[in-house]
Amino acid sequence: MKEGDFIKIEYDAFVKETDQLMDTTHEEVAKEHDLYNERATYGPMSVVVGSGTLIKGLEEALKDAEVGKEIEVEIPPKDAFGDRDPKLIEVFPMNRILSLPEFRKGDQYPAEGMEIRINNRTGVISRIFAGRVRVDFNNRWAGRTLVYKFKVTELIEDRDDRMRALISSVYPHSEEFSFEFGDEDAVDIILPDIVKLDTNWAMAKFKLISDLRKYMDLRTIRLIEVYMKREEEEEHDHGSEHSHEHDDKAPAEKGSEGEKKGEEPSENKEASTDGEEKADEKKE
Repeated sequence: MKEGDFIKIEYDAFVKETDQLMDTTHEEVAKEHDLYNERATYGPMSVVVGSGTLIKGLEEALKDAEVGKEIEVEIPPKDAFGDRDPKLIEVFPMNRILSLPEFRKGDQYPAEGMEIRINNRTGVISRIFAGRVRVDFNNRWAGRTLVYKFKVTELIEDRDDRMRALISSVYPHSEEFSFEFGDEDAVDIILPDIVKLDTNWAMAKFKLISDLRKYMDLRTIRLIEVYMKREEEEEHDHGSEHSHEHDDKAPAEKGSEGEKKGEEPSENKEASTDGEEKADEKKE
């Protein structure tokens, strides 16, 4: 493989020292090692060689890869998630930790090994002692030597498939995006509703634009947000119209009921009044 190639890759990654599964693209392997995440998408991963999507050691190993060839490579910390930095370990009062949203309801309690987000950073609780909590903000796999068993399953050459691969490399739910190429160097991308309120999309958007220009030679990229009236709102509007129609008919129906009970219509009452006035005139 060479830099700029669009490929699909599948892999299993383990921590060398403990043989712990760190990551995988195989659903059955994730379940076997109790790492299954129902929100995750399993299957071959689309990447561009040299784009920085993968860790450095795996990117280097791809240079010797061929489609269908299984490779096992050992990656030291410096080429994986880096060495551990003691400065990224901090201690917080237990009350500060208990004030986090995930603990306010009392449904769960801080425990060692639990991942939390505090001060806009994600860390792992490494120890709890004497009313204090030690949180490690190093990457969970920092300082670990990793073993990757991987295989390139496909070389992506179709233009539409390459577009889909770039979207999926920067943002999940790529299947919800739609796009249409105009001229050779232009594309319109229709954004799904999910990105409109997602703060992560802001960073992903700039990465996507950069990759589209670099790897697909696109000069004009239009990201389009579409806002349509929801069907339920339209149904509600139609329901209101029907309701008003029934209201308009109600007085007439009440009048009919009055006639059935022997009550004289308002017009007849007026005629009766006129007759009485004429009779009085004759008497005079």
